[in-house]
Amino acid sequence: MVTINGLRAVGLFVCLVAASTVHAQPGPLPTDSAPADAAPVDAGPAPSVDIAPAPSADAPAVLASSAPPGLVPPAPEPPPKDTPIKLTAAAGKGITFKAGDAFSLNLRARAQLRYQLHAPLPDTDGERIVDETVQVGTLRLWIGGHTLTPKLLYMIQLALAERDYRDGVISPVFDAFLDYKAHRDLSIKVGQYFVPFDRLRTVREFALQLADRPRPVAELTLDRDVGVTVYSDGFLGTPLAYRFGVFGGNGINRATATAEVGPLVVGRLELRPFGPIDDDSEGDLERRKKPGLALGAGAAANFNTDRTRSTTGGRFAETTSYYHLAADAVFKWQGFALQLEYLWRGASKLMFATETNGMVVTEYARPAQGWVAQASYTFDPPIELVGRASRMFAPSTSDPRLVDEIERLGQEYAAGANYYINGHQLKLQADWIGRSGTNGTHRFEHLVHVQIDATF
Repeated sequence: MVTINGLRAVGLFVCLVAASTVHAQPGPLPTDSAPADAAPVDAGPAPSVDIAPAPSADAPAVLASSAPPGLVPPAPEPPPKDTPIKLTAAAGKGITFKAGDAFSLNLRARAQLRYQLHAPLPDTDGERIVDETVQVGTLRLWIGGHTLTPKLLYMIQLALAERDYRDGVISPVFDAFLDYKAHRDLSIKVGQYFVPFDRLRTVREFALQLADRPRPVAELTLDRDVGVTVYSDGFLGTPLAYRFGVFGGNGINRATATAEVGPLVVGRLELRPFGPIDDDSEGDLERRKKPGLALGAGAAANFNTDRTRSTTGGRFAETTSYYHLAADAVFKWQGFALQLEYLWRGASKLMFATETNGMVVTEYARPAQGWVAQASYTFDPPIELVGRASRMFAPSTSDPRLVDEIERLGQEYAAGANYYINGHQLKLQADWIGRSGTNGTHRFEHLVHVQIDATF
């Protein structure tokens, strides 16, 4: 009896293991295992059935790895890893949030607190009416970084001080652009920003050595506009850089359309024969061990513009086309810095008459030219002395108001001293600017500035 019971136990074990590991296959069941009311063998195949016997106390445990795929629950996916957020901050560079390579955000602010004393040209009796101003000269907010990839940069600059609102502008937006650094030889910038025409206008505003830009630059350059630029800072791996852009030609934040369609087209070439140089920042605060030189030339045409100074100034009732040329050079070495620039502007139509309310109004374009020379020396500790000279010229066919202004104030001389606490990000500045006429009268208009310029 023991032998028979042992054989029965072995048979029962084999049946349990077979039932737990084998799918029932379609086809007729064996006759010796079918119930009495089962269909005959020739009635067709039986449906496929998953057989899973009920567990019993005598049955061994079934391993999950031996179970059919349909009975094993999928393994839970690991939870996604959060992108680490990196937070950095530095004086003058603001605060930066970075989420891997997909996104970064930098916040910075700049404030300029200014005192100005102004003594205009004396009147016919030799008297001057001196005035002074204490104000927030400028207040800026920068929001920038990259998105999707470190190659795609963005920048928004808001100007919030009253002095920043010129030519009737009512929007605080100064810069708003995307800059895709696609390749060493071809990058793309689109939005509102400085037109890449001449160096002294595109120097970053917080990096100026004197309180005001020179008069030829203010009159003859191209300001910010909305457009697209393709460029390279090292074309084919050489010291040559290029910039080519197409803009609307209306300047910043233009709310109304022009009478005629006409774009602003600009091209610029730059050569840095001794290698990289920070030519978008004035002075040699780093006291370079090796000389740095940047040579540049630009040309532009603003077709059918109604602005008196091409992209800035008042409005003409008619339109004219302005043509622009620029040449500039920047040299820096061992604390010494020199900037030179020449600007020229011509017009396709010098004069036009418009009838308004029965009256004929004559308007004039403003062709002119001018040059600027600015030199400085930075001592160690960071005390800097700077001097500047500039002059403008206008043909007799130009706007009579411009001709008169140049005859009275067309020459400019300036001298200043700066103390750099944190480079251009935090500095104390004092300067004198004197303007006299080109007619040999040697009478000067005087401007004195004392200011704190801080980028946080």
